[in-house]
Amino acid sequence: MNEPLWAGFDAEWYRARYRHALGDLVDASAEELADHYVRVGKREKFSPNRFFDEAWYLQAHPDVAAAVEAGAFASGFDHYRSDGFINRSPHWLFSETAYLARYPDLTRATLDRLGVINGYDHYLRYGDREFRSGHLFFDPHLYYANALVSGPDSSSATTIPAAGPFTSFLSDEAQASRFKVSWYFDPEWYLNTYPEAAAAVNAGEMRSALHHFLTNTTPGVYNALEWFIEDYYLGLYPDIADAIAAGKLRSAYDHFVHYGTFERRKPHPDVDLNTYFFSGRVRSDIERGLVRDVFVHWLSRRHQRPLDADLDRPDLKMFEGLAVRKAENLIPLLVRRPLDFTVSGEAEVSVVLFARNRLPLTLSALSALRMTFPGALDVIVVDGGSQDDTTRLEHFVKGIRILRLDRSTTHAEALQAALPHLNASAVLWLGQGMRLSHGALQAALRELKGHSPVTKTQVGIVAGRVLRADGRIGEAGVLLGRDGTLTRYLEGADMSAPEACFRRDIACTTEAAFLIDRALLQQLAGFDAAFEASAMQIADLCLGAGEAGFRIVHEPAMIVSEDVHDGDATAITEADRRLLRQRHAATIRKAWPPASGLAARARSVLHPSAKRILFIEDQVPARSLGSGFVRSNDIVRTMAVLGHQVTVYPIYASTAPLPAIYADFPADVEVLHDRGFDTFEAFLQERSGAYDCVWIGRTHNIGRMMPVLMAQAAALPLEAIVLDTEAVTAPRTVLKANLFGEPLTQTLDEALEAELADAWLCRMIVAVNALDVRILRAAGYENVAELGHMCPVRPTPRKWGERRDMLFLGAIHEPNAPNHDSLIWFVDKVLPLLKDRLPEDVRFTVAGFRGASVDLSALGRDPRVELVGPVKDAAALYASHRIFVAPTRFAGGIPFKIHEAASYGLPVVASDLLCRQLDWRSGLEIVSGGDNDSQRFADQIVALYTDEDLWNTVRHGALRMLESENSPRAYSVRLNSILQEVLAPAR
Repeated sequence: MNEPLWAGFDAEWYRARYRHALGDLVDASAEELADHYVRVGKREKFSPNRFFDEAWYLQAHPDVAAAVEAGAFASGFDHYRSDGFINRSPHWLFSETAYLARYPDLTRATLDRLGVINGYDHYLRYGDREFRSGHLFFDPHLYYANALVSGPDSSSATTIPAAGPFTSFLSDEAQASRFKVSWYFDPEWYLNTYPEAAAAVNAGEMRSALHHFLTNTTPGVYNALEWFIEDYYLGLYPDIADAIAAGKLRSAYDHFVHYGTFERRKPHPDVDLNTYFFSGRVRSDIERGLVRDVFVHWLSRRHQRPLDADLDRPDLKMFEGLAVRKAENLIPLLVRRPLDFTVSGEAEVSVVLFARNRLPLTLSALSALRMTFPGALDVIVVDGGSQDDTTRLEHFVKGIRILRLDRSTTHAEALQAALPHLNASAVLWLGQGMRLSHGALQAALRELKGHSPVTKTQVGIVAGRVLRADGRIGEAGVLLGRDGTLTRYLEGADMSAPEACFRRDIACTTEAAFLIDRALLQQLAGFDAAFEASAMQIADLCLGAGEAGFRIVHEPAMIVSEDVHDGDATAITEADRRLLRQRHAATIRKAWPPASGLAARARSVLHPSAKRILFIEDQVPARSLGSGFVRSNDIVRTMAVLGHQVTVYPIYASTAPLPAIYADFPADVEVLHDRGFDTFEAFLQERSGAYDCVWIGRTHNIGRMMPVLMAQAAALPLEAIVLDTEAVTAPRTVLKANLFGEPLTQTLDEALEAELADAWLCRMIVAVNALDVRILRAAGYENVAELGHMCPVRPTPRKWGERRDMLFLGAIHEPNAPNHDSLIWFVDKVLPLLKDRLPEDVRFTVAGFRGASVDLSALGRDPRVELVGPVKDAAALYASHRIFVAPTRFAGGIPFKIHEAASYGLPVVASDLLCRQLDWRSGLEIVSGGDNDSQRFADQIVALYTDEDLWNTVRHGALRMLESENSPRAYSVRLNSILQEVLAPAR
């Protein structure tokens, strides 16, 4: 193993750095300088090389300074070489723990394989040249970009890749006062704002503005840049003051850059990061990893102006004009290579397109249809007396049938003419210039073949999101008013508005882009020519389908772009409206009045047994978050399966990528990913009375929301509010305090009373296990129901002898959470006891979601630990490992990680606490490792890992238990029972 770069004495650097202190030795040999360092330099707190800062090391580690003062070490450098390198940081611009935490691939096993002794050794030898960052205030890419344009007076940018940005920077640290090396610090503003800092830099007491900011002894006095105010942040978020006072944080800014920016807290009165996050491409840029967080995005792009910043938003007609120009470009292309719809065999869909002149728009619709649907299409174009090049349509498109009618042909007559020629079981009515997006027709076909899981009612018509030429929504279903009015839902809204992005039954559509069952179309005899506007003809057809017992579905994945909106088609006359009321009097009488406050109810047609449920959680409950979020996700899914319409509302607006959010939920669930607590009251006002039930996840949320709930009580279903505790936390808090010897400020009864202080509002309290049910009932609450986890059985086939290694897979959202504590305890206390008792090459794999503030680098120091991080498909891990370990020492609720591991057929060694929560028997469904007993836990791991008979017994026992208690069917019955009780009229 080579000596680390930080370990040697650099004579030339030493000569240049301490030139004024060396006197006659300034021209001495390297050996003489090394001798000077040993005799004088260590005593004077000189550093031996650019990579180690003696003065800062002693300041940052007072215990080391005391040891040096007492003579235990000659210098801080000697201490670092002795054992400080294990977990201490040697330089004010490098953090050992942050480096290893940021790059979880740098486990002890990886470092050993590379022949380096710690993270800093890796950084200087490899990571620096790989443009990794060793400190939050040193961005190698930003430094490189500045060095590239800084000219010949500083380090040449072309030499940086060879030396590494950090190494190059240390060769001339004064650069940090001339240009930014981090978006979190503005050196020019800093020196202009704080003259004393500039004076210290000029006097050589500080090497740069950044050096002054990171090492001064009164950090609360100095702001790093114009857009963060220390006192403002502390006043706005007093919760961090104790952590600063305790020395856990250096300053309020320390909290902000590590945690607050991810929570989108306000750093300055004029900076609203939460609003900014949801503007433009900010969220997308962060999701793609272009920047670390929203604050860096704002800082780095706030001076950039969009190309159209000085322009008013163009009129819709301008966008439509551009769409027509693009469509015209198809003509020369299709003359040479015509579209081909030739059918060999049976067509999947019959397409009816009514055309009258405007050839480019006809070609635009047909071209999009061909490009987005590879299947067999039976295309019928009904030409209503065109006089332009539409008369030569055969030259541009092959394999279609053209029915030529006279110029007076209406839409109703066109469809009537096409009816006898339809071959496929599904018919797509398509207007000129209606361009289907990728997958749109496939999604509509899947839905047309579906049926309601509750009523078994067949789908008759599928409509989708229709976008205007400017990319905004033209229609996402229609609101049918009790007066016969038709209102295009969400017209003008952003295409990604959550309200438009979930599947629901609707009354009708008015757009010329819908898929209909052919038998139904023939039964209804097409459009009714008595209506003048084609939009009204379409609406009449939909209402007729609904009255015939069919469902009309808004399918958000059926995205259609409308090149040019036909104003005449949607110009509805009073005569049309009167006729609609006459034809569909019974249906219209049941419709909602056309009031904006009723839109959330009017947008959907619900079966009488279906209810609207507002589901509130900390975050959008994505399954990847683990913990109780998987259970919340299962509850939402099951509610949807039961036929209810669910709206998910997060207290904290989601930062997850939209594709990941939508993939994690059924298509018929409305996920308001862009909302949060700050918009909750306005949301309740907007949807006053819209919900039949409110399901509140986690006890702390009802306390936080209580002022809003009371202010908007009239908007709520007060007899149908559910508090889902997820886990009663008071017992866990008491257990943790006892475990760590922390003082208890409340008894268990007092803690329970405080935790449940606002539960009185709720019709029902839901607990996750029988233990919590007993606790709640003992606290005086009788309206308690139990709802655990859903966990289908899916055992992987590998046998005992085909597996190896130990696995932990669980979410860690914050430092010192139960999973975090248990892992540290296991690696520190249990893993050493397994040495020589299990094969030397047995590894411990740690996988699962990790919060941004969680540091697992301490685990990675053990060469037997493999840090995997989040995994998309955990089945492979469950299939390859021999045992699962769950050493939790304090927790509440039910450990889903055990349910999941056992469901894959992976036997578990768990703390006795978790065994009690599960009510599983040791040796039959699980193996108990005791409570906080490292020796017993190690013994039980050895027993389960080495005993094939015990392994098989526990595996099969857990699978039987899950099958009987946690199957989807049993879960659905239990949740339905709870909802029926909550929704029943109060006595």
